[in-house]
Order: sequence, then structure tokens, then C-alpha cells
Amino acid sequence: MRKLLVPIDGSEASERALQTAIDLCKGREKDYLITLLHVSVIEYHYAGIGIAAVRANIDESIVREGDQMLRTASNQFENSGIEVDTVHLQGYAAQEICQYAEENRYDMIVIGNRGLGTFGKFILGSVSHKVVHHASCPVLIVK
Repeated sequence: MRKLLVPIDGSEASERALQTAIDLCKGREKDYLITLLHVSVIEYHYAGIGIAAVRANIDESIVREGDQMLRTASNQFENSGIEVDTVHLQGYAAQEICQYAEENRYDMIVIGNRGLGTFGKFILGSVSHKVVHHASCPVLIVK
């Protein structure tokens, strides 16, 4: 079985990457496993936020949003014949993507060229750029 890892962040680029991964499986759906991966970045550098309860609410909201993103994306696989699973991690996106792909021996990472990260709108593809340079498997960047 071939394993494809598709990081998603709710951006149009990650949606195109997901569709590309599905297209790669066409005609051989039973031979593939696609894992949808979302990495929630939980940081405490928000200006003026220092109260633990406020931090916990923000963290909880970020995790819920990521879970919803994964559910929505996995719904695209209904009746596709492609095996799909979802993984939700916390940390720094590029690092977590590369580490997860290596530890779980993925054949390829299919990633969008631009995401919705904090600086993603200003620095073209910073996560995808890091993934290309640090992943232990081939990386397909989708524009």
C-alpha cells in the first residue's frame, strides 16, 4: 500500500493539494492510504494574554477548529474507495509534518505551496519550503 501524507490548514492551496492527492489515486484507490494531517500551532505570545484560563480557552478553540477542518476534509472521501485517516498534532507545522512522515514511513507528502500560517500571507510557502528541504520522502508541492 502506498501512503500519502496531505497536510491541511484550510487554505485554498491545501484544498488543491488534497484534490491532487485524490487524483493521484484514481484507478488504484484500493492501493492507497491518504492521511490528512493538521498541525495546530499553540503559542502564548499574544499581546497581553497571561491568564491561564484565557490561554486554555484559546488553545481549546484552536484544537476544535483543527478537528473540524479534518472532519470536513475527510468527508470528501465518502464513496471514493480510498482509505483515509486523520491526524491532529500540535507544534510547528514543518517540523511536525517532516517528523510524522519519517516516523510513519510515508511514500510522499502532497502539500500546498501557500498556507494560512501567521506569516503565510507574507512569506510565500515558508512551511512547504521547509518541508521540501527536510522531509525524508518525496514532496509534491501543489500551486
